[in-house]
Amino acid sequence: MKRGVIFVVLTAVLLSIATPASAAGSTAVAVGGRVVFVGDFETNDFTQWSQCQNRTFSGSCKSHHVEFYGMRVVGGTAVHQGHHAARFELRDGDRPRWSAGERTEVARYGKAMVKEGDERWYQFSLRFSRTFPAVTGRYLLVMQWHGDTDRPPPMSLSVRSNGQLVLAGNAVGAPTKVIGDIARGQWVDYVVHVKFSRTHGWAEVWRNGVKTVPLHVRANMDSATNYLKTGLYRDVHEKLTAVMWVDGLRVTAP
Repeated sequence: MKRGVIFVVLTAVLLSIATPASAAGSTAVAVGGRVVFVGDFETNDFTQWSQCQNRTFSGSCKSHHVEFYGMRVVGGTAVHQGHHAARFELRDGDRPRWSAGERTEVARYGKAMVKEGDERWYQFSLRFSRTFPAVTGRYLLVMQWHGDTDRPPPMSLSVRSNGQLVLAGNAVGAPTKVIGDIARGQWVDYVVHVKFSRTHGWAEVWRNGVKTVPLHVRANMDSATNYLKTGLYRDVHEKLTAVMWVDGLRVTAP
């Protein structure tokens, strides 16, 4: 190999190492240099996640072998990046006996848990079905940063009745910020950058590479730790079927 070719190859390698990863499928958004959790479903199952929760099952995702329309890993044209994505579906009555609402979700403890002062970047892509219904109940959550209590999450992503995805939360001092339209039938890429704290936290959000929620101060914890959840969780008063896909989820730290 000629010296010039070697130099070009080495330069490309060094640049690839030095450049932060970007949001899946979107215009590059600088994120953390250390990957702490990947939940992109490329294992072709839910084993990257700790717990699976739906109408038919609640337990370790490693034991989730039941074929259920509400929670499946899919491939082919349903995928945004890689070879697999998760498909979550809620139908009227999909309420576990122990749950306050209808849900089909996965949770990650351990690697995806955060404590006071932690800084994280969350990269992921969402696609809502073309027939995704308007929200008529009190809530429909698609991602949660949940505390280690039974209280509602101190920070979450939820869908409003007008089809807007918002950064919300039940912590004191957690303003609701509009991220943008859910764009039914289309993949949308997100990056959520967070500093976690009960009193001095902050957050900012990019949608398809464009910052739509500027950095702002917000409380995003109400206990010692938060863990991560994604999927569908909604008010029992919703009656229409809701379908959402999740792909490319990864969490990085400084």
